[in-house]
Amino acid sequence: MYRLDDAPEEVAKNFRLPDHRGSVSFISSMSSHFCGGCNRLRLMADGALKVCLFGANEVSLRDAVRSGADDAALADLVAAAVARKKAAHAGIAVADLVAQPNRPMVRIGG
Repeated sequence: MYRLDDAPEEVAKNFRLPDHRGSVSFISSMSSHFCGGCNRLRLMADGALKVCLFGANEVSLRDAVRSGADDAALADLVAAAVARKKAAHAGIAVADLVAQPNRPMVRIGG
């Protein structure tokens, strides 16, 4: 197995087996977190915005739209959510993450 050359913003460590199609990837967000370079936001089907996969905090863009928010107001909501993003793991100690209430990956599109 050999390591592929990953793009700088890649969160996974990608590998390939010689003479095999496809690749295998590992996301080691706990032991080798990439929070400082994370450029991802998640907008879920119910209109909730998550700025961190580990965080339980969500901003309801759906409710804002239903209340008449225009594009500028929505942009302000997103910018404010990103500004509150913690440096790593939603500001939760790694040892405490397991006990935190959060939506399972299958419910947030992961």
